[in-house]
Amino acid sequence: MNTQTLAMLATMGLGTGVAMCAPAKIVTPESVAQGVVTRMTPRAKGLVTFKIKKDLADKIEIEGTGKGIAIYASDVRRLVSGYGWYLKNVANVHFSWNGNRLHLPEQLPQPESKLTIESPWKMTFAYNYCTLSYTAPFWDWKRWQREIDFLALSGFSHALVTAGLEKVWQEFLIKQKYPKDKIFKFIPNPAFAAWWNMGNLEGYGGPLSQQQIDYFAKLGKHIVARMTQLGMTPVLQGYVGFIPADFKDSTKINDLNVVPQGKWCGFVRPAVVDPTCPAFEKLAQDWYQSIEKVYGIKGKMFGGDLFHEGGSKGNINVSDAATAVQEQMMKAAPDSTWVLQAWHGNPSVELLKGVKKENTLVLNLTKNLSDRAISIRDFADIPCLWCELANFGGNTGMYGGLPLLSKLGTYMEKHKSKNVIGLGTLSEGLEINPLHYAMFTDRFWTTENFDMDAWLEKYAKQRYGVAPAEVLTALKILANTVYNPVRQQEGCTESIICGRPDWSIRKASTWASGERYFELQDVTKAAQSYLKAAQANPELCKLETFRYDLVDVVRQVLADAAYYQLQEVKAAFDNGKESAYKQEVSKFLELIKDLDAILSTDTQFLLGTWQARALAVGKSSNDKKLMSIASKRLITTWIDKAPANLNDYSNRQWAGLVADFYLPRWEKFFATQLLVLNKSKSADEAKKSFLEQTAKAELAFAEDSKVYPTKLNGNTLKVATQIWNKQKALLKKLCASQTAGGQKWDLKQGTTLSFDVTDNIDKAGTYTATIQWKSGANAVKIQSVKLFEGDKEVASDVHEGRSGQTNSQNVYTLKLDKYRTNLDAYTLKVEASGDGGNNSQGEMIFEKVK
Repeated sequence: MNTQTLAMLATMGLGTGVAMCAPAKIVTPESVAQGVVTRMTPRAKGLVTFKIKKDLADKIEIEGTGKGIAIYASDVRRLVSGYGWYLKNVANVHFSWNGNRLHLPEQLPQPESKLTIESPWKMTFAYNYCTLSYTAPFWDWKRWQREIDFLALSGFSHALVTAGLEKVWQEFLIKQKYPKDKIFKFIPNPAFAAWWNMGNLEGYGGPLSQQQIDYFAKLGKHIVARMTQLGMTPVLQGYVGFIPADFKDSTKINDLNVVPQGKWCGFVRPAVVDPTCPAFEKLAQDWYQSIEKVYGIKGKMFGGDLFHEGGSKGNINVSDAATAVQEQMMKAAPDSTWVLQAWHGNPSVELLKGVKKENTLVLNLTKNLSDRAISIRDFADIPCLWCELANFGGNTGMYGGLPLLSKLGTYMEKHKSKNVIGLGTLSEGLEINPLHYAMFTDRFWTTENFDMDAWLEKYAKQRYGVAPAEVLTALKILANTVYNPVRQQEGCTESIICGRPDWSIRKASTWASGERYFELQDVTKAAQSYLKAAQANPELCKLETFRYDLVDVVRQVLADAAYYQLQEVKAAFDNGKESAYKQEVSKFLELIKDLDAILSTDTQFLLGTWQARALAVGKSSNDKKLMSIASKRLITTWIDKAPANLNDYSNRQWAGLVADFYLPRWEKFFATQLLVLNKSKSADEAKKSFLEQTAKAELAFAEDSKVYPTKLNGNTLKVATQIWNKQKALLKKLCASQTAGGQKWDLKQGTTLSFDVTDNIDKAGTYTATIQWKSGANAVKIQSVKLFEGDKEVASDVHEGRSGQTNSQNVYTLKLDKYRTNLDAYTLKVEASGDGGNNSQGEMIFEKVK
């Protein structure tokens, strides 16, 4: 970047983060890098020397100077990323989305000799559209400044920017003489703007005031300028033909070929103008002029996906449309690149045929983080990035792919022919799972495999300053269990606490996984180890990094334990004993209350933190009201209807949300089921009553004016210890029952499943057989369950049942009238089949109920 450009940025007040009226001054790449040092590691100010050396090309040099260090690179981006590499690998400190440990000594740690490093990747990318609504919709400039510094230190080269598009759309639609009142109705709340930018909805959560539209325009301009200043490339929104659904009827533009796009999850989608029609060229020109007016740059890279998750191409020739879109893009910004997201069949083969390969980039979103050879689509030699997609909806839950990432270099070797030029993190939620993202960003610097144990020890020393044996034990357990999924799934295995209650619940949201590929005892042992480390060395709890991780692992245990405790509640319910039922219900509800208590001790787990950021975006009382509603609706019902498929998609385990939203739902559920148990209501009546009450309460939560606290409640170690002492007996019991489990089955061994239940039957009575899927790509369909005494059938239950991500009538009741007429064994035979294949494994749980 030349000094002229940097001087321009300084006049905007972005060279040092001061006001827009700051006097102009010459800013060099070296001084820009020094700004990061000052903001992120103030103790190192004056100890780090930066120098541009153009002949280094992609290489970075780092050497000690006695008390400080010197870094040499060909541009500012490499200077800053070189400093980030030094911080992690020589100074052994840590920065992340979940806390930093950046305290440096007066004399900086010295490398043993001059180091030369180089990234093997041409590009490293941050964010998809969803990230910016599920993670960052309410971030202010202070938070964004820290984020951009973090990205630069981590080595990111490109990042998607959508803040400010509200103003772009306003400017663009005014040019088209679209009615001003309708413009306000078209622009959504930032919590839902991701799906507006992808052509899925319009106007939801709005309207924004003019003050808010102008605020986001200024914020977006700041973000773009700072990224540019640091040598990163902001990816802006290109024009692919989106217009308001009523655009044609509300304007007088000739030669428009408008294709309605129908609905997405109940929302009316923006329409699409055929890019090959005569009117498109002028629309595109107006769009890119509006982009430049708002952001102050023409742009180098542009996102924009046609027909995202549905829509209709109508009479559009997709190949010709792609050509037309890119022609106008490159006319506005010569040699620019169109960035496409590979998701749900997009980009289509038709679309790829119409683009210029050298000016197109595909982001290959990858949700399969299991430890197996990675899969990358063939994009016809178009450059692409392998992008992890570990988080959906910003859900709170441990998840990632450490074994996969540790071998990523080896796996990527097999895809050299597919023109993979870099990596990207496109998770929808980023302020979670620091262990996963630390390894992922380490991948920016090498294609060599990591030794897992050595890497975990290094990680602990960076994040905590020390690597106690107990912490290493915990990290190794987590890396090989919860961070090692067995197959593809959409994010973490959700806690049932966060879902709408039901006896058969296995997950919280529609598209998530209910597969429990790790054991409760695994995360329990990890949490115990973290607690032991904290109790042995209380100084650790002064670190925000350790406190976060202690809260997170205790949270994971309580959240997972709820599923197994629900089985205990159901057993008591089936036995018809009210006192036992109430006792087991109380234990379940205590898990939720304790979950809220531990979450209350860390800022990142507070609903109040999220809500406060939303409220800060509004100035008027009405603005604040709408921002608060949007902030809570996104993470609860999503849509303003219940029940609906999007409900609980963005569930979070946050203090306040757990106590005021999830806990009351479960209390209401158990109360209505008690009426069934004592025969005051039928099961159908109770279910109908519960769902009606719950739907109203869910929608009312977002509308409630309660402002949640941002102040912490309790000492993390003290609260965690109290909870552990209180819950350890229950956890021990649940871990033991899970280990004991039922009898295993695998449909690959046949569709008639046979189990010896002789030891489970000791007298006549009523027994239940629960056929529970646990793993595999296919759900199991059950036709019948029959009990045999020797060769004689003595009981049966014939009905259609199913078990998979969700369960349906998978409990079979067998009434044994007479116990053992001879010495023959009791055998249970289950007739079952796989739904679409026989890759289905699980367990059969046989219990006496009466």
